[in-house]
Amino acid sequence: MRYAFPLQLAMLLLVSAPLAHARPYPGLSGLTATADSAATAGSNPAGSTRFDKAALDVELMWLNSESKWESGFENSESVDTSVSSSDTYVPRIFYVQPLGDKWAFSFAVLGVGFSDNLGDWPGRYFIREYDSLFVSALPSLAYEINERWSVAGSVAVTYASYEQERSVANIFDPGYADGKSRIETDSIEFGYAFSALYQPSDTTRWGAFYSSKIDATQEGNNKLSGLGPRTQEVMQQLGVIGADVEVQSTSPQSVFLGVYHEFDNAHALTLDVAWIDFSSFRLSEIYFNGSGFVESDQSFNDIYALAASYSLPVAARTTLGIGGMVTSQMIDDEDRTMTLRLDAIWSAGVALEWQWKPKYAIMAALSYMDFGDAPVTTDPIPGVGSFSGEYVSRDTFLFQLRLKYGGI
Repeated sequence: MRYAFPLQLAMLLLVSAPLAHARPYPGLSGLTATADSAATAGSNPAGSTRFDKAALDVELMWLNSESKWESGFENSESVDTSVSSSDTYVPRIFYVQPLGDKWAFSFAVLGVGFSDNLGDWPGRYFIREYDSLFVSALPSLAYEINERWSVAGSVAVTYASYEQERSVANIFDPGYADGKSRIETDSIEFGYAFSALYQPSDTTRWGAFYSSKIDATQEGNNKLSGLGPRTQEVMQQLGVIGADVEVQSTSPQSVFLGVYHEFDNAHALTLDVAWIDFSSFRLSEIYFNGSGFVESDQSFNDIYALAASYSLPVAARTTLGIGGMVTSQMIDDEDRTMTLRLDAIWSAGVALEWQWKPKYAIMAALSYMDFGDAPVTTDPIPGVGSFSGEYVSRDTFLFQLRLKYGGI
């Protein structure tokens, strides 16, 4: 299956925060040019050359999502309402280690996961639940060319897993309850990244980060259960039962550009723009024994994102930051499917950082994220017509708690 839960979207969740000035960047801002905490190991490793001592950031992210989905078939007057909620916890670690005057090593562990359990809803024959996980380690080596320019090269080591469950109608065995199909696959893949940091002055920085595309081929199996005897016989003849399953996925290439500027009053502004090559994706391509079983000709849009933040000191050891982000529409309404109900995203957040001790700081942030209503209309199904639905509400809150040691 070719599905698209881009790892680069996780980069939009990175926050950086300096230790010396205690400057927090909430939620989805302060990505590419800040280079003032160990989090630069994940958003722009070239910034690690600014450190003269080791730095470590440990963070816990908690995403709480509440959604309400309404759907129904074309030839039916009934409307099905599905209410779901989920909690996702993501620990992250960033580390920077200077290596002499010119070199620096950094390491980041970034994780992003998507899951949904729709339960016994009308679209359960398309998908009932899924769980997609990416965990990427990003070791990097940076070099300071001169006082203004630094560059870095990185290796991305990515573990990807995908699980999907859907109901199977026992159409050849009337009276039988639905059966179940469950696909489980995983793989380890490699990619690369390059980054650069330009510092024309002590108060202004420009950053750039490029990440390569990663084509992953995950192998696994399709477990079928609860099939009636006639339905099972048909599945056996089709070669579905006992077949090897291959799931093809792509984490697209991306480019992030950003600027950081600190004003004379110690306030600071960041701006970031991003491009993610999302248009190259094809969704839902499942291969059984090397042959295409379900293929898709879907069209996706490249993702363009804009993020900004503004921070200012509010007490001797405390700094306040506000920020937000908006993206373009990832999939046109007519191309969206039940498996990947992505839309445009916008977010807004607030953060506080407290300088606890000379070498320690604590940051807490809260951001609200809106993922759009993501309307879907499928192709007609014999006897029942097309299936359509949309989100009536789709709210996500992102909580972040970060402990920082060391720094610039």
